Parts: sequence; C-alpha cells; structure tokens
Amino acid sequence: MSFTVKITGSSAKAQSIINMMKELAKDYSFLTVIEDETDIEADILQEVDARKEYMKNHPDEWRSWEDIKKSLDSQ
Repeated sequence: MSFTVKITGSSAKAQSIINMMKELAKDYSFLTVIEDETDIEADILQEVDARKEYMKNHPDEWRSWEDIKKSLDSQ
C-alpha cells in the first residue's frame, strides 16, 4: 500500500513539513519524498479550457457523446 501526500505552496510551514519529511526519509527506507516538476492539475485544466474555447469557436467540428455512442453501437 502506498500513500500520496500533496503539499502545495511555499509558505514557511509548508517548507518546514517538507524538510521534516526529507529528514525522516533518511532514516526510514519505506518513506520517499519526490518533488513534482510540473503542476499536472494546472496543465489538465488549461487543456480542458483550451478545448472548450475551441468548441465554442468551431461548433460544426464536434459531436456530442450521445452521437458518438450511437455511431459506435451501429457498427
């Protein structure tokens, strides 16, 4: 079993917790602290917003999920 703990922000308290966990990881082999290089959630939200905007500007270039399911079911 593994757990994910997400600490965001660069406040003094957040940095203190990160430093504490890094120190604990030195003594406990079951603990690993990995810093994310990118903010994946922000990337996903940006992509969704871009696609939504594209759909607004190109209403003839997309189909509803219901239409897609119907076409797949008919094959």
